[in-house]
Amino acid sequence: MDSSNEQKPPCVCRRMRSKGTPGVRYDSAVDWETGFVSTATFWCVATGGSVGPDDDQVHPHICGEARLCFRAPTEAAEGSRVLE
Repeated sequence: MDSSNEQKPPCVCRRMRSKGTPGVRYDSAVDWETGFVSTATFWCVATGGSVGPDDDQVHPHICGEARLCFRAPTEAAEGSRVLE
């Protein structure tokens, strides 16, 4: 299979956090299915709520590069905790 034709997973905003999805780090590219747990709660560290700075919902499937408030993933060391 030719990997050059495979679509790269979208980046998720590094400001997004979740409770209910253990082991998922949202400051890197994630597959569409990654992070979907029907009982998960998502919030933005910029607003502290379920709505981002652009007044739109916080969710790993929509907190991507197209949003004005998007912050790109960081190259932080494994295990470090970047709050924004």
